[in-house]
Amino acid sequence: MHAALTLHYIWAFVVILAAIWAIWQPLGRRVALWALLVQFVLGLWVMATGGRVSWLHPALWLAAALLIQGGAIMAKRNAGPVPTLLIALGAACAALTFHVGQVSVAGGA
Repeated sequence: MHAALTLHYIWAFVVILAAIWAIWQPLGRRVALWALLVQFVLGLWVMATGGRVSWLHPALWLAAALLIQGGAIMAKRNAGPVPTLLIALGAACAALTFHVGQVSVAGGA
């Protein structure tokens, strides 16, 4: 489990950077969604090897993925503040997911 958790943790930094990049660049939105998919697979690996996490961790991951995807779809249809706001909220959910994961590993939840 240690290797899976370490990779999951390191990849979380990539997800956060991609989610922040997604706020400003269309390519960043696509990269962020792929990064979230890889993070999901790594999370499944962690759980399969005995890792336990709060229910809030995968729920926030799902919110981040849906908000970024929704913002990307809306940005293709029309420009404006709403797609950017959705993607920014998705980035915030990704950051909060990271925090909840850290608290879970530390034994707080």
